[in-house]
Amino acid sequence: MILLIKKWHIMLLLTFSTLIAQDINGKVFFDYTNSDDSAQVDGFALKRVYLTFSKSISEELSVSIQTDVDTNSSPQNIYLKNAKVDWKTLNGKVVIGLQGMNMFKVQETNWGKRYLDKTIMDRFKYSSAADMGIGYYQSKDKFHGSILVTNGAGYKKSETDSHKKLSLQLIYGNTNLTKSDGFNIGAVFSHEPYDRDGEVTIPEEPAGEYTKKVFGVFGGYAKDKLRLGAEWNQLKDSGLLGGNYNDSLTSLYLNYSIKAKQTLVAKYDMVSGNADTNYALIAMEFAPTNGLMVSPNIRSNDGTTTFGINFQFQF
Repeated sequence: MILLIKKWHIMLLLTFSTLIAQDINGKVFFDYTNSDDSAQVDGFALKRVYLTFSKSISEELSVSIQTDVDTNSSPQNIYLKNAKVDWKTLNGKVVIGLQGMNMFKVQETNWGKRYLDKTIMDRFKYSSAADMGIGYYQSKDKFHGSILVTNGAGYKKSETDSHKKLSLQLIYGNTNLTKSDGFNIGAVFSHEPYDRDGEVTIPEEPAGEYTKKVFGVFGGYAKDKLRLGAEWNQLKDSGLLGGNYNDSLTSLYLNYSIKAKQTLVAKYDMVSGNADTNYALIAMEFAPTNGLMVSPNIRSNDGTTTFGINFQFQF
């Protein structure tokens, strides 16, 4: 009897898994690095493991749940990055729940090589990639706009105060240059009040209520084998004495398809503020088979040179 029950449970599990698998896709990033910086450990590392479940409930309603891996924990933990519902109305789309932010989503698509590197706004944490809240999206012809009201704590933390973050995005043009030729220009803005309590150290202002404001402009262009992108972002934090550290970020990037399965990739980031730094990436991307990307690369970051090979596979 026990054996029969176990077989029945296994059959149910296999059936359920088969049905669910039809709505799941995955993407994995990992790399090997070798640096002349003695503080950096050389070797293989897992960077991202996205598992995304999505399902349309009706023509108006769809749900999506996405997990990722915490590469800084040992053993590495899985956490939720998205858990949202998309509701299409006659007057636009409403997104409710843990969702992707609108601050650098199009810039990341213009860049198109997330497995190689983050966008500069993401690298310097001018905005979280996802947050808990509600968003509204509207498109008409080539004009696109969105407004989000979120906790501001990001997707890895619970809300810590009563303040909320407001994020705005305005775009004209093609929002996905990886799929078709065209161009886009756009601007983003966010406003987030926050409280500081307890001890205060230089360069911070005394305890109290302050605000963080981010403003950014960007653009992208794609034609035949070439895709170009550029962005400029500025952070103003009233809680820092005498301005901000690394408050102005500029990034330029290029993708050029040499052959059907070979692409030259280049990226150059410039940071201005308390500490001026420059960062450069040059890579050659190969697509040896469907679903797999392999990219040998070299990076220069403020005098440090790193050689690496980045991989992406998806299903």
